[in-house]
Amino acid sequence: MSERIAVICIGDELLKGAVVNTNLASIGVRLLALGVVPVSSVEVPDKRDDILAALDFSLARAEIVITSGGLGPTADDVTKEYIASRCGLRLEEDGAAALNIMKHWKMRHPSEEIPPRVFNQALVPHGAKILQNDCGTAPGLILKTPDTDEFPGRTIIMLPGPPNELCPMMDASVVPYLKKTLKHFTFTREFHVAGLGENTVEERMLPVIARCHSQLSVAYCATAQFVRLFLTSESPEIMESAIQAVQELFAAELLADDADSLSHEILHLLEDRGETLALAESCTGGLAAKLLTDIPGSSAVFAGGVVTYSDESKTALLGVPAETLRKFGAVSGETARAMVEGLAKAVPSDAAIALTGIAGPGGATIGKPVGLVFAAIRYRGRTEVFELRLRRTREQIRERAVAGAFFRLRDMILNPASEPGA
Repeated sequence: MSERIAVICIGDELLKGAVVNTNLASIGVRLLALGVVPVSSVEVPDKRDDILAALDFSLARAEIVITSGGLGPTADDVTKEYIASRCGLRLEEDGAAALNIMKHWKMRHPSEEIPPRVFNQALVPHGAKILQNDCGTAPGLILKTPDTDEFPGRTIIMLPGPPNELCPMMDASVVPYLKKTLKHFTFTREFHVAGLGENTVEERMLPVIARCHSQLSVAYCATAQFVRLFLTSESPEIMESAIQAVQELFAAELLADDADSLSHEILHLLEDRGETLALAESCTGGLAAKLLTDIPGSSAVFAGGVVTYSDESKTALLGVPAETLRKFGAVSGETARAMVEGLAKAVPSDAAIALTGIAGPGGATIGKPVGLVFAAIRYRGRTEVFELRLRRTREQIRERAVAGAFFRLRDMILNPASEPGA
């Protein structure tokens, strides 16, 4: 049986909604790569009783407890003090930690004296292993609960709260430590299935799950661009069989292993072919361009784009005929086609996408509801226009419109000889 791990995220700001708890996701994704899924996670304020109650709750359920937050120099950074007290361990100054704190402070504040309270971060529980913080001043800590404790031999890993400190520490110190420490591993694999809904993915997986006789755990998480499909098993043979089945079942929909998004895969596919992409966006307001240019190296593929939000800009920048807009409206397949054809002249490229629709919450008309989007895709001289009818919030409609267009372009790139709509 795999060692169990619990997570405690500490901080008043998490419960007030002032900060989104991304630390849990950062910890979870790294544990999943090791074949471990936490048995519990708790969010608590910076208060002694709450921290200790969460610690006892977690120690009762897991051999390893990871905490985030409360290691800094301010008055509300109390995690280390309370956990050390709970374990009956005194705090003592560590010289190496103090030196690292001084170096980091002088680098950022070369002309200022170091406030004495900053060195509180160099106080560590007796016997704790120190995890160096290369991105901040508060070191991480690993300690064992004493044999006299109610939960002897448990491991507590304390990490700083700022994500830009926690994530590097997880990668550089915690993950290597766990790889050496964990005695049992669960085999895991994650796939990204694009172009299908979560229910469809689950339906296709049912026969695979049945064949594995409860030795395979399957989980799904829908995102705008794809469905995340997780496989977990303690049997390498079962895992290998399930991986092969997934690759066969979703051969047309699986993103490449090195692509973490549809936009990432589009860039890879076009770059491998030495081709470029241009965009014309209306309802998505530049979201497609953002998703592409968020990726380093996108300049090798992305030729440029325009946001033509008004009818006038569609005509002025893309040459969409006023008659087309008058007769069919801005939200129509005819306008989308005219946009992509005009884009091909304005920004020459091998591939082009045009998007126009109604993201809501207003703007709907008779026959044209909120969520109606038309996309025109042009690739190697061939143009395909398709319609999407999307629901949910304005943001989700925009995200799914971009995902739908990217997926259709992906299909045209991978199947250049196929007929439109095939």
